[in-house]
Amino acid sequence: MATYKFDNHNVELIDPIITKIKSSFSIGDQYVNVSAILNSNGNKLYWVDLGQMPNTDTWGDDDLQAFALESLEIFKV
Repeated sequence: MATYKFDNHNVELIDPIITKIKSSFSIGDQYVNVSAILNSNGNKLYWVDLGQMPNTDTWGDDDLQAFALESLEIFKV
């Protein structure tokens, strides 16, 4: 079991699972903002900011998911 701490939400979750990912950007932006809904033992944490991924011409859903999973590890304590 791993604990993840989210200071901006003042909460800790054990082994959270990403249940939904949201991206937001404008055409021409250099980065895509990535946020997610996390679920841990029935507790949901809504729209956790996971950071910014480079906005390339070729990114897709798989890239977004990989970025979100990688970024989630930053919150591991």
